[in-house]
Amino acid sequence: MKVHPHFPGSCQSAVTESPSAFTLAELLVAVTVFLLLVAGVLGAHLFGLRMEQTVETKLNASNGARNALGKITDEIRTCTSVWIGNVSTNGQFTALLDGVSQTGNGLLIQPTTNATNFIVYFVDPTDNSFRRTTSAPGMTTIIAQTVTNAMVFRAQDFSGNVLTNSQNNRVIHLTLEFYQPQPLLPAPDYYKLETSVTRRAL
Repeated sequence: MKVHPHFPGSCQSAVTESPSAFTLAELLVAVTVFLLLVAGVLGAHLFGLRMEQTVETKLNASNGARNALGKITDEIRTCTSVWIGNVSTNGQFTALLDGVSQTGNGLLIQPTTNATNFIVYFVDPTDNSFRRTTSAPGMTTIIAQTVTNAMVFRAQDFSGNVLTNSQNNRVIHLTLEFYQPQPLLPAPDYYKLETSVTRRAL
């Protein structure tokens, strides 16, 4: 057993020092670093939301365009006859006569020789929508909205010249320009679709 001698002149403090708290400068630095970290995380999250919205808008537009163009090209290829004309505000289709430029806002497709069975694609000027309707009542569907061009159909020859008659081997050209607004971005996304198709049985 070791004995520690106690000398009269020595004094040992019985109280140990407690750890000191943050100073005001250290507290301000810690809060600033924390706020910068939170701002960076929120900025990255908002950027991800904007990118997700942009990609979703583009995918929806591509999917809708693929479905619309696939359907209309199949119907033109397999139809008996096709006419370019204009659709008035009351929904009346008027085919273009020979001698005028074959450019219009509507396309009438007759799948069979039955004249009462038809399909009409047209641009509705009241709401700038591209629509598809059939001879069956109540079968109008909206294919695209916010369409910016009025004349979407034209008949042309093999070299792309617009025709002035309804010749049998004409090519139907579709040009569709529209935009889709994006909620998280200031400017809408603009799209232009073009396709050319002709009937198989000429």
